[in-house]
Order: sequence, then structure tokens, then C-alpha cells
Amino acid sequence: MGDCCKKGQTFLHKNATNYQGTKPKYFIALNQADGLEDEIVCFVINSENRMDKYVEGCNKGKGKYILKPNELSFITHHSSIMLDLPIRYYVKELFENDFVILDIANDLLCRQIKNCMNFDNIPSRFGNIIKDCFKDKPSK
Repeated sequence: MGDCCKKGQTFLHKNATNYQGTKPKYFIALNQADGLEDEIVCFVINSENRMDKYVEGCNKGKGKYILKPNELSFITHHSSIMLDLPIRYYVKELFENDFVILDIANDLLCRQIKNCMNFDNIPSRFGNIIKDCFKDKPSK
């Protein structure tokens, strides 16, 4: 099947569900998945309107990583990745009509986001999936 979802894949879920109902939400995946039934551990990306409380980059104590405007093509304002709220998707869901595939964040940005995470604040299963994806693989 190949690389169905690469680490750092961003996407828009046009009908994401939250406590207010459904609305479009942006996400970033922090693991690679190869098969349609494989899980993707994702984190929501929200507009950040309180930059007086945060710095660009890692805000580990607050569970956020702040993206600068234009750090990804669709980011026009400071945006926060909510690192304490992982969401699981399956690769096959990305092929549904209400998903729009966007940029793939570069490896350095993905590592900065991962290093900002407090793995005690997320389910260990999700943490292990992310950590395994970042392990250096031997060359073939």
C-alpha cells in the first residue's frame, strides 16, 4: 500500500465533532501509517488569539505548540496544536469526502512538536505509537 499517511500530514476535517457540534477543524498526524486500517494519532490545530499568554514554538507547561503564521501553507495566524488532546483517525477516513489533505510538516517541525509533548498527559498507547514513529530506522 505504501505510505498512506506520512508523519506530519495535515488535513482539514470539514465535519469534525466537538462539544459544540460539528465544524471544520485542522489536524496534524504525528505518526506514519501504511495500511487503510492503521491508526493515525492526530492533534487539532486551533487559531490562537491569546499570544500574550504564549510564545511561538513549545509551551510545554500549557500543552500547546504555537505555529507561526505561514509555518504551514494554510496557517495565516498564530495557531496552537493542542498536545494534550490526541484524536485517533484511521487512514481510510482520510479518503472520505469530508477530508481535505493539506501539507506535510517537515521532520524538524514534527520533532519539535513531539519534544514539546508531555507524554504523561496522553494515553500511553498513543504515546507509544508516536515514539515508535520517531525512532531512527536502520538503513537498508
